[in-house]
Amino acid sequence: MEQISHPRTRSATSSSASDAVYAFLRRLFDLMAAVILMILFAPVMVVIALATLLDSGVPIIYRSARLGRHGHPIIVLKFRTMRDGSHHHLAELLTADEELRLEYFVNRKLREDPRRTRVGTFLRKTSLDELPQLWNVLRGEMSLIGPRPYFAHELAGRPEADELLSIRPGMTGLWQVNGRSNRTFAERISLEVRYVRRRGPVLDFKILVLTARAVLTGRGAY
Repeated sequence: MEQISHPRTRSATSSSASDAVYAFLRRLFDLMAAVILMILFAPVMVVIALATLLDSGVPIIYRSARLGRHGHPIIVLKFRTMRDGSHHHLAELLTADEELRLEYFVNRKLREDPRRTRVGTFLRKTSLDELPQLWNVLRGEMSLIGPRPYFAHELAGRPEADELLSIRPGMTGLWQVNGRSNRTFAERISLEVRYVRRRGPVLDFKILVLTARAVLTGRGAY
């Protein structure tokens, strides 16, 4: 019995150690990359802030209550891309237009959203509205790569919730490089569960490379 159980114990210990090393290196990379990117994109963020201010006033930053690791609430930062208070008008839009209501039910967003500002349309297309989330990464609330940070109601009652919330949410992830907003909400969930189960250095590197390509082409973004 001892000869059978010993290699299993060693294998489990080895796997645990490997996971710990991966988690440490991943967090170290997040910190270094976030600092470097914030410095590099500082001039861009100043321009975006001024453009947003001139286009639609304040606030410049949109703060959104989401679920972080283990379901802890976090405030995710973005450059505001919609008119201030536009979330109050969503119900009116969906009530008045059945086609929009069906699109939102399937995708959880609208391709041609009338609430979006002129600058906001450009920011969404280029994903530049996500840049303030580098601060979330520095704070340890998010990672560069992981499942998107979900609203509480989006995961309510879903069997995949525990898996999706087992790691830090990310600025980019598997669904963003596999169709982005062209994917239905159910397809996004499936892709992100796949990432949680298969995550590792190789997959992370592939996602980073594909993210750069997705941002440059703007394919699937709206």
